[in-house]
Amino acid sequence: IQSRLHTPLAASGTMLRVPAIRNALKSSVRAIGPRLGAAAVGNCQRRSKTASVAFTQPTEKLTLHAADTIIDRAIVKGKEMGLKPLAVVVLDAGGCVISARRQDGASFMRFDVAMAKAYGCLALGLNMRALRDGGANPEGPWGTWGPQFVNSAVTISHGRIAPVPGGILIKSTDGQNIGAVGVSGDSSDNDETAAMAGVQATGLASDPCYK
Repeated sequence: IQSRLHTPLAASGTMLRVPAIRNALKSSVRAIGPRLGAAAVGNCQRRSKTASVAFTQPTEKLTLHAADTIIDRAIVKGKEMGLKPLAVVVLDAGGCVISARRQDGASFMRFDVAMAKAYGCLALGLNMRALRDGGANPEGPWGTWGPQFVNSAVTISHGRIAPVPGGILIKSTDGQNIGAVGVSGDSSDNDETAAMAGVQATGLASDPCYK
């Protein structure tokens, strides 16, 4: 740009005029623009190759129909086992309620407990039995810090996590978390059995629960 401005103007011996500067700038931009554009494209291509981010979109989505199926089957399982009236809550991967039901005779806080079981699964990415066992077992994944971890998780969530069995993750066929179900009303072990029966009725998967 400098050579295009100074050479013709200096040779003419005239004062710098705005139109002359504007014309010189336009011609310079036309000359170097393609080269700058090519360089920018090359830089973008190199960055896209070196800084690509891997992201896998879940292949399945937890639908209302699937959530209702989980609830239906969990309640049927509870009746087959002679359990006390249950509350069942199904959440999507973002922690929002898709469907929920409380059987006649279930106390009114059973919904909140079921919700907290399902919420804890999604918040920490594991079944609530695994959280309970990890917190109680010094030889578990968190060692002697297990109780502190569980207590911290409950405190940080402002009490929204219930670290007891009865909450399980719902996984797509390729193993990604797409939701969770929480059951409350009977013993924690029985709640968990009903929850697992519900998930299995949909053909979806979950992490195994060990007793």
